[in-house]
Amino acid sequence: MRAAQPGRFRAVRPTARGWGVLFVATAVLIAATVIDRREGLFLFLFLVLMFTGSAVYVRTHRPRLTATRTFSPASVSVGEPAIVRTIVETRDDDISSIASWRDDVPPVFARVPSGELPRRLPGSISGYRALLEYELRSAHRGRFLIGPLRVNHGDPFGLVTTERRIADPQPLIVTPRVTVLADAGLRSSSGDGAQHDLNMLAIQRADELIAREYRAGDPLRRVHWRQTARRGELMVRQEEQEGDPEAALLLDTAFAAKNQAVGAASPEHFERMVELTASLGIHLLDAGYAVSLIESATDAIPFADGTVPYRISRFAPSDSGGLLDILAQTERFSVSDLYDVSAGLHPVIRRTGTVMPVFVVLGRLSPLGARGLVATKVNADPAVVFLTRTGGSTARPNFDEVRTLADAGWRTALTDEHTSVQSAWTRVAFGDSAAAGKADSRVRT
Repeated sequence: MRAAQPGRFRAVRPTARGWGVLFVATAVLIAATVIDRREGLFLFLFLVLMFTGSAVYVRTHRPRLTATRTFSPASVSVGEPAIVRTIVETRDDDISSIASWRDDVPPVFARVPSGELPRRLPGSISGYRALLEYELRSAHRGRFLIGPLRVNHGDPFGLVTTERRIADPQPLIVTPRVTVLADAGLRSSSGDGAQHDLNMLAIQRADELIAREYRAGDPLRRVHWRQTARRGELMVRQEEQEGDPEAALLLDTAFAAKNQAVGAASPEHFERMVELTASLGIHLLDAGYAVSLIESATDAIPFADGTVPYRISRFAPSDSGGLLDILAQTERFSVSDLYDVSAGLHPVIRRTGTVMPVFVVLGRLSPLGARGLVATKVNADPAVVFLTRTGGSTARPNFDEVRTLADAGWRTALTDEHTSVQSAWTRVAFGDSAAAGKADSRVRT
């Protein structure tokens, strides 16, 4: 992003030398008054006018600086470094009045990047061109504004200084961590006997054979003799590949009141849920699935019946960056008593009209939510639900609802805030007995 904003500045401030000039001027005025010497008054006026002239110069003088800021990479995951590079340029050769620079960043980055302006870059024939480079690293996901970039400049006498803004803020996306999920080898059969592999989550796409008119150059081995006899003209087989298979991924984004046993129980609880959702989503996309991400609660206006609005985002197999960007900005929202965590699943399933893999990442589950998930099981295969429990007894999932889901055919995994993503996946794939042996997670780079 390139921006030149020379007109925006902060208040003019005296430097240490400026405060010294004001102190001397005051002392001269007092001494001249006491000893009744007119020369002292002239000196006082000279010092005051010099200080005032410097303040006016700084107020009206606008360095013609431009700045181009880039991030490498454009988005990073939690804990990974982002390199910020900013090219500062001006057509003026003299930048002696510009003392330092500062780039405003949110507190999650721990420090505010600043420093002295470096020497011009090699190859600069006229004007000034320099590179500012620093590293940012965040322990929290989100969309953070980096900037504005400010330069501190003053007058030739060094009496006053001010900050001017030369580049506008620019967003940096910090995405949740993604854990590479191991091949699970877990299979679950649907009602018609078809097998769905949960480990690879990739199926051989069948080719749909259709007939079209013969064209010069078509090989005879592709002649469709049945259609040729029916149509009375030469027809050939044409292979039309089916679209990407689809999967649904539901994240519970409810922020419940204390008397509601739904949603995440704490911010840390929710962050672990987002990390698990990101890992599942990337696993599905890498396997060739188009993923529908459902955020179960939003800040939109409630529906006419009072139920909580949800948000559905669809991603093609090649759009892993889009999925992570959405999850980087996912938040929790307060919900009503009519909150059904499964509400967003129904339109996704109705749209596809087929049996599809469904993965659900929940906090605490209400009876209403459990009934909604049971109703979707007929169109979900495999159907997997992760329930994240916390240490307090009041925050533990309702085991009646867990049993209800298991009886309906859902594969359930109970985890807590300290369970790694790989361990949660292993519990679903291999059971609790194997989870201990595969607890080490591999983080996607």
